[in-house]
Amino acid sequence: MKGWTSPGFFEQQVRHIQERYNPYSLVGLMKYHSEHGRMPSHAVVITVDDGYRDFYEHAFPILQRHGVPATLFATTGFIERRLWLWPDKVTWMLEQLPHIGQEFTLGSITIKAGDINDARRRDIWEKWIDHCLSLPDKDKHEFILSLASKLSLEFPSEIPKAFEPLSWDELKEMQDAGIEVGGHTVTHPSLGRVTKNEARDEIFGCRDVLNQNLGQQERTFCYPNGQPSDFQDFLPDMVREAGFLGAVTAFPDALGINNRYLMRRHVSGDDMFQFYKAVSGVELLGHRARREYRLQPDASAA
Repeated sequence: MKGWTSPGFFEQQVRHIQERYNPYSLVGLMKYHSEHGRMPSHAVVITVDDGYRDFYEHAFPILQRHGVPATLFATTGFIERRLWLWPDKVTWMLEQLPHIGQEFTLGSITIKAGDINDARRRDIWEKWIDHCLSLPDKDKHEFILSLASKLSLEFPSEIPKAFEPLSWDELKEMQDAGIEVGGHTVTHPSLGRVTKNEARDEIFGCRDVLNQNLGQQERTFCYPNGQPSDFQDFLPDMVREAGFLGAVTAFPDALGINNRYLMRRHVSGDDMFQFYKAVSGVELLGHRARREYRLQPDASAA
């Protein structure tokens, strides 16, 4: 399951999972399947991406209270504070701008002059993020730096507190308490926009840094951004070669968890209807029903 959830709703959801389902870490689920040749009944895995410190402050105590495991996918360069995640740079820039003085064009993006309210800020954020995701990784970072220059902004040398990562000590404490720490690359690129050598560095480098700082562990992997455009055909084999037991995307469809190196995820946020639909399997059944309908021959065809 994937999405942004506030602490109050997250506690409701964790309690519901603990009372009605069998919660696992993703490694625990993979090991069960290997040992039994099938998935356990009513299994649910809670996954969280990136490695922000608010997981330690809010989610971890809730999971401990209810005795529920989870999997946290960590971006190791972020944990080491060598970088802050590029979407946060976009967010930070827009937070500094109550007004854009004059219209400008950068690449295929045109930004009009005028005041920025919350609705316009969200609209601009989505356009910039979508454009970044369409670019090769190197071009993406150059675009973000060019945006900052056009807007007369300079990024802070330290990651702002609002975007602060976990520390290795916090990750170790949580791992010792039953939270699986999985891999999420070194720098969080779209793996659909990098070379094969760059992908290897991201996947193997992330694995090595996790094991150096947290000890040798069985782990799983999460593809950054995780949409269909963020993949290349060689990635599942590369993730398997790196020793990860499985890997997840960030979208649901009819395939579910058929391929353990391309397991689909279902979003969960403060919308409890969406949570119940995802956790119960109704959303997956809906995807499968739609696929079956599309595959049916057209009865009206002659």
